[in-house]
Amino acid sequence: MTEFRCDGYKFYHGTSTIFLDSIKKTGLGTINPNIDLKLLDVLRVLYTQVKSAGVKDQQLSIWEDAIRATVAQTDLIYNNGLKLNFRHDGIYISASHMRAAIYALNKYGSEVLEKCIMLLETLERHHVAVEIPPEIDLFDVRNYLHAEPKPIIIEVLQIDDDDLDKEDGKTAAEALIFLRNIIPTLSEKEKFEFLQFCNFKILKAVPPEKLRFYAMDFEGHPKTGDFKIYLSKI
Repeated sequence: MTEFRCDGYKFYHGTSTIFLDSIKKTGLGTINPNIDLKLLDVLRVLYTQVKSAGVKDQQLSIWEDAIRATVAQTDLIYNNGLKLNFRHDGIYISASHMRAAIYALNKYGSEVLEKCIMLLETLERHHVAVEIPPEIDLFDVRNYLHAEPKPIIIEVLQIDDDDLDKEDGKTAAEALIFLRNIIPTLSEKEKFEFLQFCNFKILKAVPPEKLRFYAMDFEGHPKTGDFKIYLSKI
C-alpha cells in the first residue's frame, strides 16, 4: 500500500484501466477522449435518440440534468446553490489524491463514457435500436457495455504551474501561490478539506516518464465518511 500526503505540490488524476495503456504510451493530456475520440458527439447522438423515442425511465430521470449539462458543456447549479462543472474540454488533475480517488470511483474512469453507457443501457432496456454513426464512434462504445475496468490513480511527478489552468478558469499560478502559502497553516483536517477544491486543467501534456501509476482498491464510500483507499504501484 502507498500512502500520500496532501502538500499542494503533487497532483493526481483518477481514471480506470480502460485508459491505462493509452496514457502509459502517450502521456496524460495528449489525447482527450471526449474531443479527440468524439465521446461527446456520441453522447449527444444517444441522448437525441432517447428523447426522440420518448423513453420514460426512472434511472434516466436521475441522470438527466447532468446529461443535459454535459451535452451543453456548461455548469449545473442545484437548488442548494451547489455549482458543478460539466465541461470536458480538457484533462483535469487534483492537488488531493483523495479527490482523484473519488473520480476514480467512476466505473469507467470517464464521466462522458459513463453517461454514454447509461444511455445505451436505457435504449437497450426499452428495446430501441441504437444508431451511432461510425464516423464518430471512434471509441467503439458498445464494447464497454459489459466491461469490468478497475480504478487507477495517476501521480503527476512534475508539471509547471504555467502549464495549468484553474478549474474555474482563473489563473493557476496565482491560485497555487496562495495554496502553498496557506497549506502550512492548516491542520491535517483543514488541509484535506481545502485541497478537495483544488483542481486544475492541464494545458500541456505530461509525458509518461513524469507519471506514476497505481491500482486502487477501496472500502467504504465518501458519502458515508468511511472511505479508505489502498494503492499498489503498477
